[in-house]
Amino acid sequence: MSEIVERVHALAAAAAAALPRPDDVASLDNDDELSLLTELSALRRRVDAAISVVASDIDRKSARELGVESLARKAGVRSGAALVQKLTGSSLGDARKAVRVGVMLQTAREVAPESDAPGPRSIEALAALGGAWSAPVAVAVRNGWLPPEHGDRILSGLGTPQDGADGRWRAACLQIIADCWDGDPTPEDAEKAARAVRASLDTDWAQQNAARLYEQRSLKRTVRRDGMVKYDLLVDPLTDAQVWTPIYRHLAPRLGGPRFMTDDERARAAELEQDARTNEQLLADVLTGFLTAGVTASGVFGKYTPTVTIAVTASDLKKAITADGGGTAPPGIAWLEGRPEPLGGAQLLTALCDGAAAAVLLDDTGQTLDATKAERIFSLRQRRAMALRDGGCLMPGCPMPPSACEGHHCNPWSENDANHKTETRDGILLCRFHHLNLHNHGGRINRRRSTYWLHWPGQEPIRLVPKHGLITQLRTQGALA
Repeated sequence: MSEIVERVHALAAAAAAALPRPDDVASLDNDDELSLLTELSALRRRVDAAISVVASDIDRKSARELGVESLARKAGVRSGAALVQKLTGSSLGDARKAVRVGVMLQTAREVAPESDAPGPRSIEALAALGGAWSAPVAVAVRNGWLPPEHGDRILSGLGTPQDGADGRWRAACLQIIADCWDGDPTPEDAEKAARAVRASLDTDWAQQNAARLYEQRSLKRTVRRDGMVKYDLLVDPLTDAQVWTPIYRHLAPRLGGPRFMTDDERARAAELEQDARTNEQLLADVLTGFLTAGVTASGVFGKYTPTVTIAVTASDLKKAITADGGGTAPPGIAWLEGRPEPLGGAQLLTALCDGAAAAVLLDDTGQTLDATKAERIFSLRQRRAMALRDGGCLMPGCPMPPSACEGHHCNPWSENDANHKTETRDGILLCRFHHLNLHNHGGRINRRRSTYWLHWPGQEPIRLVPKHGLITQLRTQGALA
């Protein structure tokens, strides 16, 4: 047995004796329990990093071109990832991720040897690295400045650069890493941001991706033996927004929607709360009702007419409208609320032409034209503007879309009469949970020009990063211009 294997074997035995048992956890106070989870998570990240290093080397020794000498083939499996899965007991997807992270750590070792002790984290240090465009992400992961899951998701979302575009992709990596440090997003949010940046960097790819998603649409109808009929519907993001927007609006009180409503909407909400049907049954009934009666049937929504809102810059809209045609798709891209996948120019024009959507233009800072009024509740126009700017609940890691959010006044209405105005720039979108949590625990949100910062008592401020694709496009193009 080699020395490293003996050391890890001894470490495993020591860890088994030190790890907490249920009785240990039950006796902890709240602060110690949170500290324990933080320490265990840090330990797990170190162990996962070590597993990734070994996994990538196993994958290298399992290359198909090695033939009978392949480590995987000798173990009776098809690939290095499959061998890692077998040895770790993980899913194949997790095994493949371990291999990718291991390759990332190898990249970090090549551009910045571990003998160079990492200093304080900084974008400048990452920008000065040599090597491939992905080197900043690799070194940030190796130095512990970025969780491995975030690094893997960022590289996956950015994809492969265009020929000669490595510099722009490297700049994008630095931008996303800085956003992760400021905003503390989840891995899923980091990947969505990377995908939106990718689309902003390569609009040809964005056009092709929008067409690819649209081509995957399908509807399958299966009659079961008991007579029930099952529909399996697969649609692209634009179609989903057109279908889901009116459904969610109709059932918002049952699905966690906003509390600020008109008297008619409040009465409708009370009826829904008393409805004996499950949410799944309500969804099915509403969808089939809309299909048979049409989403614009008289009286269904009262004063509200569900409209899919598309955000687009003035220049991109002009590109699409003034395109010569000639058998090619109109240029320009646009963005749906809460979606990292952009629309192509043809989809934008089609949606606007048939009345299925409304376009809203943003200025170069990402702010819409403000609408100020001396009322406490944000208007529909203001909420739509905030939805286009924020892309959903601004709290890090929250997946709630704009339609499930409430308008929060950064300058509390109740503090003094000077705050008795409702301006779009001084309001942000928060879901019901995070809105109540902010007020219940003394949190504040401050605006610095067009940037919003979250302040918890006794903690460093966190920058709230908008999740709308158009904001990402503007920031990316401005940073890389």
